[in-house]
Amino acid sequence: MRSLQVINYRWKLISFLCGGILFTITSTAQRILLETEAIDAALKNSALMQVSDLQIMENKYLQKSAFNIPNLDIVAESPTGTFYPVGVLQTLDFPTVYFKQNQLQKQRTILSEKGKAITQQDIKRLVRQLYLTLQFAQALRDQLQVQDSLYRQVSESAKRQFDAGQIDYLAKTFAESQYGEVHNQFIQVQTDYNVTLHQLQTYTGLKESFTALPIERTVLSSTDINAYGLPSDLYLENPSYKYFLQLKEVNLKTLSVQRNKALPGLVLGYLNQGPPETETFYKFRVGIRAPIWFWQYSGNINAARTSVAIAEKQANAQQQFLTTEMELAVGNIQKYNESLRYYEASGLKRTDDIINTAKRFFESGQTDYINYLRNTNEAYLIKSRYLETLRNYNLSIITINYLTGKL
Repeated sequence: MRSLQVINYRWKLISFLCGGILFTITSTAQRILLETEAIDAALKNSALMQVSDLQIMENKYLQKSAFNIPNLDIVAESPTGTFYPVGVLQTLDFPTVYFKQNQLQKQRTILSEKGKAITQQDIKRLVRQLYLTLQFAQALRDQLQVQDSLYRQVSESAKRQFDAGQIDYLAKTFAESQYGEVHNQFIQVQTDYNVTLHQLQTYTGLKESFTALPIERTVLSSTDINAYGLPSDLYLENPSYKYFLQLKEVNLKTLSVQRNKALPGLVLGYLNQGPPETETFYKFRVGIRAPIWFWQYSGNINAARTSVAIAEKQANAQQQFLTTEMELAVGNIQKYNESLRYYEASGLKRTDDIINTAKRFFESGQTDYINYLRNTNEAYLIKSRYLETLRNYNLSIITINYLTGKL
């Protein structure tokens, strides 16, 4: 009988070790996706980026239409009543109209390129935020997994001691409730992790499962956080601000086109209105189109002038928005940086000391279940707050880089 128990024990031990080895191999084989890889894949897979490319292509095609002229009029008439000579007429806008239209279309192409830059920045920001969220959920999940396993053991131990009459009902219930709370948090964070992972897979187009690098403090491009002041030109490299400036250029070119359309046009033709023996020189027709209906041009000109003013105000509004957002982001960085300094200097070490000391006192019987769980729970809350602060700090840097066009 005893030999059979030994065989069963050895079999369970072998199964456990094999399972652990298999888990290690599986975990090791899972790909670690770098943030830069995620961004590159998202840009390549983005339908919005493809739309932007098509819009640029569309405007480049339209550049060729800037010099389009009206179709040729081919007419036949009988001014003498004896025969029908065939003639041709060609109407033209004032020559500068075509050059101005070409300039306008080039500016529209540049505007579509500025729009693409906005799309690119938005995608980069979204992917960086998702990647950071995945890192945070990954770190918090790993922490809660350790805490969940520990609290489950404590809860089971408390139940056994209660059944043996060694502790009271309050201690047992408290241990079970603490385990239930931590286990619920663990399930929620695991769900958040899976959702974020699926979002990243959707945006990047990557089908295989992957993990993110461990969350770390993002290194600032500046040597000092205070270097992120509030210069008056901080918004100059922001794609959205550049877009409105370019929109103003487009509207200025539109205004120029409308003004040139108010200039006289030309009429050229060849038509024999006289007898057949009329000399060729007298068969040509030359004229102008007189813009006497000036009010129909003034409406377009005034509308174009208003569009210029609108674009200028939009650029000013975007400037105000970017400035206020930068003020908030810089304030957040300074705030979260102070918190991180505390955690990294002493807060995390003290937290580990609390956990280790509470465990030692509990195992030696110097403290009860309630005090042990209270102390460890507070320590793990501090660890969670550190992870939240780290996430918010990195998120503020993403925001600053987005506002300054440096993503």
